[in-house]
Amino acid sequence: MSDQKEVIGSLLDDLAAEVVVLEPGDLMTYGDVLSRLEQLSIICDGAGEPLLARLSDSLKAHLEAMILGEYQDQDKGVQALSEGVAMGQSVFRGESDATALQGFLAAYNMPGAEELAAGAAPQAGADRPAPAAEAPEAEAAPPPAEAEPFTPEDEELLSGFVAEALEHLESIEVNTLLLEDSPQDQEALNAVFRPFHTIKGVSGFLNLQDINHLAHALENLLDQARSGSLIIESVAIDIILAGVDVLRQMINESQAAASERRPRTAFDTASLEARIEQVINSAGETEAEAAPAQAKPEAPPLGELLVSDGIPPEAVEQALSRQKEGALRPLGELLVHEGAAKPSQVAGALKTQKAMSQPQAKSLAVQEVKIDTVKLDNLLDMVGELVIAGSMVRANPNVQAISDRKLVADLGQLSRITTELQKTTMSMRMVPIKQTFQKMVRVVRDTAKKRGRKVALELEGEGTEIDRNMVEKFYDPLMHMVRNSVDHGIESPEERLAAGKPEEGTVVLAAYHKGGNVCIEIRDDGNGLDRERIVAKALENEIITEEDLENLGEEEAYHLIFKPGFSTAEVVTEISGRGVGMDVVQRTIDELRGKVEISSELGKGTTFIIALPLTLAIIDGMVVEVGVERFILPTISVAESLRPNEKDYSTVQGRGEMIMIRGSLLPLIRLHGIVGVEPSQRNPWEALLVVVEHHGQKRCLLVDRLVGRQEVVIKSLGESLKGVKVVAGGAIMGDGRVGLILDVEGVFRAHEGRRG
Repeated sequence: MSDQKEVIGSLLDDLAAEVVVLEPGDLMTYGDVLSRLEQLSIICDGAGEPLLARLSDSLKAHLEAMILGEYQDQDKGVQALSEGVAMGQSVFRGESDATALQGFLAAYNMPGAEELAAGAAPQAGADRPAPAAEAPEAEAAPPPAEAEPFTPEDEELLSGFVAEALEHLESIEVNTLLLEDSPQDQEALNAVFRPFHTIKGVSGFLNLQDINHLAHALENLLDQARSGSLIIESVAIDIILAGVDVLRQMINESQAAASERRPRTAFDTASLEARIEQVINSAGETEAEAAPAQAKPEAPPLGELLVSDGIPPEAVEQALSRQKEGALRPLGELLVHEGAAKPSQVAGALKTQKAMSQPQAKSLAVQEVKIDTVKLDNLLDMVGELVIAGSMVRANPNVQAISDRKLVADLGQLSRITTELQKTTMSMRMVPIKQTFQKMVRVVRDTAKKRGRKVALELEGEGTEIDRNMVEKFYDPLMHMVRNSVDHGIESPEERLAAGKPEEGTVVLAAYHKGGNVCIEIRDDGNGLDRERIVAKALENEIITEEDLENLGEEEAYHLIFKPGFSTAEVVTEISGRGVGMDVVQRTIDELRGKVEISSELGKGTTFIIALPLTLAIIDGMVVEVGVERFILPTISVAESLRPNEKDYSTVQGRGEMIMIRGSLLPLIRLHGIVGVEPSQRNPWEALLVVVEHHGQKRCLLVDRLVGRQEVVIKSLGESLKGVKVVAGGAIMGDGRVGLILDVEGVFRAHEGRRG
């Protein structure tokens, strides 16, 4: 059996499984079934299955009518779908013919019944009328009706539509940018067209008229490209991306209006729809010129392929003559009916012909199961509790006193299983960063266009996985920094040529794992950071003093750009400004328990490396002991630990206690004084120091003992302890005691407050 036959069989089986559990009115599943029917139609067209192609188109038109509310009896509609898929499986197995299919279509008044009754089943690849789903009318849509408040019943349907539609828009954005690079790529074109079609259909069912009309207009534009009347160029790309932005605003407004039980705010899309219409009309004027560019390589006639496969030429000529005399059957069917060719020979020739004329059909997508994120978080919490409970059982003195080998082995096995279960559960929260990175392609394109730059974005490590909650919070800071790299990092083409650089600048966005963290690297080959200008501006704005310059390292100087309101830009642009909003970037990274490293060379470029924990649910910490209490320091903030010599200890007027470490004076923070615990040791040379780093600044924390490194599940301390700035959360240790997770920035601030 050919590859395409296997795909058809698999698609029919998947459809059968979906329609069995399909509930009337389930719009999201309607959309999934519609997409699968479209796949089936395309593949059947190329595989020489005209009856299945006709059935697929009829079922698509039927389902679209159900989505738009034109088919009122949803129960009967679902029954028709179920019977239609069963009919498709019967046709595929050779158990039903055109007569049976015509009877089914006529029974449910579906399009195509008259065509089959006349004996005009379409030949594979031949032109045949496409249903409304494939060829939307080009007439301008009527103006949208006034929006009405949502009912509680609508809200449930709308929430599913919003989630799916926003995913579709992200997909459209990525594929549109691919289409800009390869305008002839039919796969990318279809990948942009299909989501617009789904959004149009479901929004019409929900009476979101403005969304429906704009999606319909954009669908018309893309349909012109699919038919070869329009070449997708820069102007069309700009319009599609602008349409994505407006649709996103409309969809978000719909969700807000539904949650607030108010009418939706109307959007005026007349100007955008006029631009779309202008591009469509101009395409008609230049169609003759564009046609050669759209021409596809012609495949040889089916007869030639069959003759090359050993079919007698006279048999092919005779069959062609019968067609000219009025025979309605396709050439392949005539040859098989007369015994001149085997079905496998005809199928093979059709497959070869299709492969030579257009790209092969896409492989089926990996099946996924959508799970409520609240359930996923609850599962992770329960697994964390299971791990803690297991640790407490093993640490119980009564259990440890039992000298039973089997018990020890069983406890070890239980520990391995719970650890593996925790890792598996954690992996369910992880998503590749690829989707976030791909969104930056649009950011770079738009920013470069506005600023008159030529910039290439290179993506590395797109498969690197990160906590899904972290991706959502990290998107805005990443977008701001990428914009900055283009806006203020990359020079204009003239400046680059004058400096001996290529006129096109490069921004590299990379992701990789390092030391138990996810590192996001943003580097450019632009101007670089000017340390002298940064320091001068910081002095001018009184962010630092002349005394601070003595111990101000290069990276500390670069970190000044993250101070609120700091900017060295002479002209503030509408897009970005290094320092304008960078404090928000830093604050978000702090909330994610991450840190930023900066390296730069003037005239050569800048590199930002953002290190983030793999997940927000578990912290990799260094457990320290102060008196009888245990505290946890985030490992990402720990630089080193040591026991100093007495001669390295000193006090400096105005700066307090200091420790000399490898030629640098670092402030000493007595942790017991911050947390209010009686220590075992008060002299630094008799205790231990942990050097911690935050925003390029280092301090020494005085502790009694290092317990070790440990991964712990973060627990909230509740509303009553939210005001405790030095504590970020808590964790249950292996012995059942609670350990407090320290906030390094809060400890630094508390120390400054006590010293002041």
